[in-house]
Amino acid sequence: MEMKKNIVAVDDSGIILKMLETLLSRQYEFHAFSKGMRALKYLKEVTPDLIILDIEMPEIDGFEIMRLIKENSYLKDVPVIFLTSNNDKYHVMKAIEAGAKDYVVKPIKEDILMDKVHTLLHEKKERLSWDDI
Repeated sequence: MEMKKNIVAVDDSGIILKMLETLLSRQYEFHAFSKGMRALKYLKEVTPDLIILDIEMPEIDGFEIMRLIKENSYLKDVPVIFLTSNNDKYHVMKAIEAGAKDYVVKPIKEDILMDKVHTLLHEKKERLSWDDI
């Protein structure tokens, strides 16, 4: 039996985290954090398959968390999706430059988010399968 892929979400909105849990916990192992520093402590112990980050949070913002993730040899290749209400060009470009694999704007369109999550979690596996042919 294949283990469920592990997703970590960091957002200061409890409503968003509950929505993500409802969407993702059926198919994936899901861990939600409302504080960035708690998420970072968890990430010292566990390497997830995907990270979903809000940008604007009071304690530590998503860009700073992303910088710390990219500096960590165990986490640097974990795909990150920024999930935020900022849809201006500056924030999108900054997220991509920071190394985000995707960018989703709130309010969340469930089907779009699920497609992006599924694509990122299965992209590596599909790429490897071509090598076996």
